Amino acid sequence: AQQGPGFGRLTAAKQRHLSAWRTYQCRASTFGYEGECFADPSKIEAQAVEKRLEVENAAAAQEEAKQGRERIVSRCAVELAKPPIAWQFIGLNFFASKPQERRAPGMFYGLEFPWNADLLVEFGPEWLTKVFHAAGTLDANNSVTAVIPERKITITAGNNAAKILFEVRYAKPTADLHTKLFAKIPFPLSGTTTKDRQSSSVYKQPMDFHEINTYRLLESCMPVKVPKYYYGDISNETSNYILITERVPFAEINGPRKGTLAPLEIEGPYQKCKDWMLRGPQKDYYMLLFRKHAQLAAAHKKGQMGSQAALEQSLRFAPTAVEAYAVNPDAPTGEKAETCSLRLEEAIKFFAGTAKVVFPSYVTSDAFQRKFRATFLKLNAYSGEIQYWKHKNPDYVAFGHQNLNMDNAYFWRGVDGVLDCGIFDFGGFGSSSLPHRLWWGLNCAEFDQIKENLSEYIDSFISLYTEFGGPRLDKSVMRTAIIITALENTMFMVRAVPDCLEQCPEEEWSTIRDRHDPRVSSDVGGKSTLRTALQVMTNGLRIFEELQ
Repeated sequence: AQQGPGFGRLTAAKQRHLSAWRTYQCRASTFGYEGECFADPSKIEAQAVEKRLEVENAAAAQEEAKQGRERIVSRCAVELAKPPIAWQFIGLNFFASKPQERRAPGMFYGLEFPWNADLLVEFGPEWLTKVFHAAGTLDANNSVTAVIPERKITITAGNNAAKILFEVRYAKPTADLHTKLFAKIPFPLSGTTTKDRQSSSVYKQPMDFHEINTYRLLESCMPVKVPKYYYGDISNETSNYILITERVPFAEINGPRKGTLAPLEIEGPYQKCKDWMLRGPQKDYYMLLFRKHAQLAAAHKKGQMGSQAALEQSLRFAPTAVEAYAVNPDAPTGEKAETCSLRLEEAIKFFAGTAKVVFPSYVTSDAFQRKFRATFLKLNAYSGEIQYWKHKNPDYVAFGHQNLNMDNAYFWRGVDGVLDCGIFDFGGFGSSSLPHRLWWGLNCAEFDQIKENLSEYIDSFISLYTEFGGPRLDKSVMRTAIIITALENTMFMVRAVPDCLEQCPEEEWSTIRDRHDPRVSSDVGGKSTLRTALQVMTNGLRIFEELQ
């Protein structure tokens, strides 16, 4: 109309219409709309209102998110102000009276809690409301109104705990409250998970106590992204526990997707010892994880995560004094040499005979086996001295993740395409040998990429640790400690040989062709234990033979 003939002969009505159009066009421009689709003034008005509401809602969501962050800071301050609670160690005879089958109050909030999926549903929304209030993660004027268990997706990966996925509804939903939640609970002390429960509750204690405390006390000062904490507690009377956090929204929870993911979509979940699943070069992921290691360690060294005096009963703090490590210049400090020799012979029979198809061929040679016996007997003899050496210099001791493998992180790419990640599974979190932590983050990787990139990984960690505020470390010390830790890790797997044969009996091995056979590569018995033991042992043997 503006360009065609007769523009000057518009009727009064048409002129009013044109004036209205210009007004709406201005409004549309203000809210980012333009083009022919806004020729209808009523449509422009509706779209402008919708856009304005979007802006207002986004601002409100940002304010709610800000309040949520402030709530986390306040919550952690309240928890840190409480008197610390110490874990009382238990023995295997602890389970004789079946305490794990009864209800008991938790150590931190004094409330009973569920420790399996059925009990979570039974306890219901009233219980969740009560414990979220106690934990300070839900406002006193809000409540949980429904608990909806996830029936379609189950998680079987992992060696130390069972997992539950569920949804909740709130009386007053806000931007900082997640409706999809995750719960970590102990394995049953029965069937195929009996030994796993004994391991986590007795041999690895107080691993679960430490993890709950990490979220409960340190969420607000973590230098890395972690899932939001909602509630966690553990009973020293039963060894049962529960930890509830936000559910990480993995984009591929139902299986790998073809093509690229959108920015900020979370990859995976990835599985332990299956790095070929990664969406990018394996090196990129491990360089990022080493960065997270450096951030955690440096934050601790700077005092950002609290003092040892305030946290030493709540988290793990490996001692640095020689008296703590039973150092003895006159006798071996590991187990008896005869016992160790028997273990080593059993391991040789396993990796050079029964299961040799998944190990490098040189392990069958007499020369390798002689060197293996001699080296690992010496490693055992100096067990206490090695541990002291790894911890005697406090510069090399700091907070770190116990086993930052691919299954304990969640990855995404930003709009700029840069890879980033958050981490979870803080069992055993605390202060200990940094090279020890670094190896336990590499031990499930593919050996060829470890061999190719180890030097660069160490360089990167040392540089970032210093950049983030930690002391300067010596590369040769770091590398030596990492190699020794890899050998110690191998000895740990030597002790796991009987469990490996229990999960995949000797008669099965005659028809297994490689490590990708489902009988050894899948989650056998609902756990990744067998696959992990084989991968870690392989990496240890190859480091022993192929690295200097």
